[in-house]
Amino acid sequence: MASIKLSRALWLILALPCAALAQQTVVRVRVVDSAGAPMVNADVAALRGLNTAVGGGPTDSAGRRTFNIPRDGGEYQVVARRIGYQRGEQFFTASRDTVSLRLVIHATPRALPAVQVTAQEDIKRRAYHVDADEIASSTRTIIDGLDVLSKLRPDIIYSRVPGCAARYVWVNGRRITYPPIDPALAIKQRQRRQAASVLKHIGPTGMATVNLTIQSVMASIHPEHIAEVTFADCNDKTVEAVKGNSAVFVTLKPGIAFEPGIGSYVVASGGVLSNDNAPAVGPIVTESPDVAEIAFRARLVGVFDEATGDVVVGAEVADSTSGTFALTTTTGTVSLAFLPIGNSTLRIRKAGYVDMFLPVSISPRDTLPLTLLLKPRK
Repeated sequence: MASIKLSRALWLILALPCAALAQQTVVRVRVVDSAGAPMVNADVAALRGLNTAVGGGPTDSAGRRTFNIPRDGGEYQVVARRIGYQRGEQFFTASRDTVSLRLVIHATPRALPAVQVTAQEDIKRRAYHVDADEIASSTRTIIDGLDVLSKLRPDIIYSRVPGCAARYVWVNGRRITYPPIDPALAIKQRQRRQAASVLKHIGPTGMATVNLTIQSVMASIHPEHIAEVTFADCNDKTVEAVKGNSAVFVTLKPGIAFEPGIGSYVVASGGVLSNDNAPAVGPIVTESPDVAEIAFRARLVGVFDEATGDVVVGAEVADSTSGTFALTTTTGTVSLAFLPIGNSTLRIRKAGYVDMFLPVSISPRDTLPLTLLLKPRK
């Protein structure tokens, strides 16, 4: 009996490392230059959030580095650096046993003959521009893109010159118009303005003067997703586009997309196997933004009879706001591709059944099919 208990104890001890290993994702990284040659002693780091390192180290003679991270389904960023080269980076999701990534880093351009830059232009550049390295190296707590502006580049959003405050926001070359306003930010804005009304000779200051559209968009962008932010003030005529001045321009890192009401998110959901003989064409992603958008826009709904479990054919599944609808097929299912991105309310109705209303979200994070049971009328 004692030997049986001992054997069980040994089995449990031996099984512990296996169980722990099952919760880990093995990350294999290969770093090459623009010609495809391996980069030796490149510094590789896996980051969670803005700058929390969870793994990494120098590459070997073949430009490779392997390490483990928790397999928690979270989003991670792998960054490769080497002196004399621009940083390379790629996002992935730790949702599988093994992730293989291939990062291409490019040599830093050689210095050209000095260009005459006026002191005024140099001051404007420092006040109106911030990049990923500066965001990551900040000692201040940076929670979102709004923090990036308010804490690192306040001149971008606070009006220092009358009539020159930021009014528009562009993300990846697209002007964001009429995005959903963050309710919490709207409440804070109203409270700040009410407080400022007491001191009428001073008026609103600070965040109370910042456009709510800009606040809502920037608050929905993760700081680690930002490649750079630039501001074109009201006197800037360099951007040849309608409403291209008094505008904040946000450029996101490769593999990151943005949708109003959702914010920034990782398009490349996981790593892919690297091909050492493939040409160096830059970071590899698993799917294009169009494919990713189709995937989450085509969320499915199945409608069934609550009493019998049979499929309900021809049920009207409608957007209660716009009235746009689709009918369930012979399998009782319908795609929600007609819904806008974000939150909506579905109205499901069919003759002989009680109408149903259901809140639903369309986003990269909400993709599971929905099963609905309609109650027959008595």
